[in-house]
Amino acid sequence: MTQGTVEEKILALQDRKRGLADQLMRGPQGEEVAAGSRLITAGDLDVLFQPLG
Repeated sequence: MTQGTVEEKILALQDRKRGLADQLMRGPQGEEVAAGSRLITAGDLDVLFQPLG
């Protein structure tokens, strides 16, 4: 991939979103949280990261 392209920026944004989603799935110190007390589910993440179109 060429540096400074739109594709590079899109991949960086996806990485950032993935990190934010990981924070929602875990507690403040990074420990695993019980499934019923999560702010977002794995299914929610699947929908968020589905390709457009």
